[in-house]
Amino acid sequence: MISRKPHAFVQCSQHHIQMPKYKRLLIISDNFPLLLAFHKILVDKKADIEWKFVSSPFSDFTSQAKEAGLEVSKLNLRDGDVVEKIIEAYDLVVSIHCKQIFPVRLVNAVKCINVHPGYNPVNRGWYPQVHAIIKDLPIGATIHEIDEKLDHGPIISRAFVEKRITDTSLSLYNRILEKELELLNANILDILDGSYSVSSPEDEGVLHLRKDFDNLREFDLESRMTGMEFINRLRGMTHGDFRNLYFRDPATGRKIFVSISLTEEAD
Repeated sequence: MISRKPHAFVQCSQHHIQMPKYKRLLIISDNFPLLLAFHKILVDKKADIEWKFVSSPFSDFTSQAKEAGLEVSKLNLRDGDVVEKIIEAYDLVVSIHCKQIFPVRLVNAVKCINVHPGYNPVNRGWYPQVHAIIKDLPIGATIHEIDEKLDHGPIISRAFVEKRITDTSLSLYNRILEKELELLNANILDILDGSYSVSSPEDEGVLHLRKDFDNLREFDLESRMTGMEFINRLRGMTHGDFRNLYFRDPATGRKIFVSISLTEEAD
């Protein structure tokens, strides 16, 4: 669905009228609650731009979107013809937890911006909240321009998120999502009219790939670690009902899945 909302960026004076820089926005997301919340931000801000929502082939929330009065189609960034159509049709692409890496052709032809659930450059890549807990790293949220590297481009806005001893991957992730929406709400108008400023990451930081997460899933029963390291491994790999961390039954070799529940003592 393409929506048009009027007059957000038209500022009249005696001498000039400032118009929005970008006219056609494509939002690619594999997180429906975030997509829905971003739609509300665009509507509340009365954004003077045409927009369309899509997901990658890894997600399907067509029915959820229909119930919410939205149309969300699928789009495959691995299809060269699809990429060319995006370049022809849009002048701004925003990724909100898209599970596909943007191809170089798209990044070099159209302004592309990413909303990342980590504090760049400390938490680049997959599942940053998991590594933040296990490795005791700071965590936050970042909006940045996309370049040819993963979660690497110039930073538009970022903020830290408090990490608590009672956090699991899920509780920390949910707080990061809240911070992402705060950053979007504060910066979306500047992004749409191209008036935002950027800063360069301090260094290359740390990049975690999907395989790094997969390597954390199996727990070696012969591992030697401190009690805190053990608890952090459990916390970092506990994400609601997802079966992430496991060890193998020495007798049968079958996987035994493990998670943790933390409750703080009441005052």
